[in-house]
Amino acid sequence: MQPPLAAIDATHQSPVENGMNATHALLRQHRTIRKFTDQALEDECIEAAVQSAQHAASSSNVQAYCCLRIRDSRRRAKLAELCGEQTQVERAPAFFIICGDQRRHRLIAEQCGRNYAANLETFLVSSVDASLFAQNLVLALESLGLGTCYIGGLRNRLPEVDTLLDLPTDVFPFYGLCAGHPAEQPSQRPRLPLPAVLFDDCYPSDEDMLKQIAAYDQISAEYYKERGQPGFNWSGGTSAKFRKPTRVHLAEYYQHKGANLL
Repeated sequence: MQPPLAAIDATHQSPVENGMNATHALLRQHRTIRKFTDQALEDECIEAAVQSAQHAASSSNVQAYCCLRIRDSRRRAKLAELCGEQTQVERAPAFFIICGDQRRHRLIAEQCGRNYAANLETFLVSSVDASLFAQNLVLALESLGLGTCYIGGLRNRLPEVDTLLDLPTDVFPFYGLCAGHPAEQPSQRPRLPLPAVLFDDCYPSDEDMLKQIAAYDQISAEYYKERGQPGFNWSGGTSAKFRKPTRVHLAEYYQHKGANLL
């Protein structure tokens, strides 16, 4: 039997200073790690992290996600290519693919003789559930001193990823995740100032938002200058990124896999 929440809180409290505790400190230490040592990750370590990640919030407890651990070296090499020649996909001690999973729900509905009414809401639930699970997984791994790297490039060539992994209908791959012992300590990217993210009661005016962005551009420009990219800032990179549509095949692919986007 699990102890009551009061008992859990009493035994797991950490000192709080200036509103911060050990969990806050861990969250603020996050950086993307792309280079890893050759040290393997034990199955027990991975399984414990996944079990902890499963305790993320889930809409109505539907748990609309799954996690594929890719062990086969040939698949890992091909996935690195499909993700845009991201070598960490092949070289990281562990590589996972985070998926939305409606297949369980459809199987249950069929077994019960009921219709499974997939729509945009069920797809959104799977994407939200999967992301909450993934972020819990990252925190669990980082709490053990490991490094992680999300791989959005998995969506570059999803039909080929799908063929490689032989994914069934109603399973939606969203992104990859590398994990391992860090072989680098990159500097940490600054984040937007708090007034650009936290609002009381209503969204700020465009003028106020642009002021916050301008302040952040000055901070980010220093960061990029230190990394050998003088003249670059957050606004410049962000505006370039959204200059034209990307991954335009995604709607067709996900609908082919059973998603209803209406």
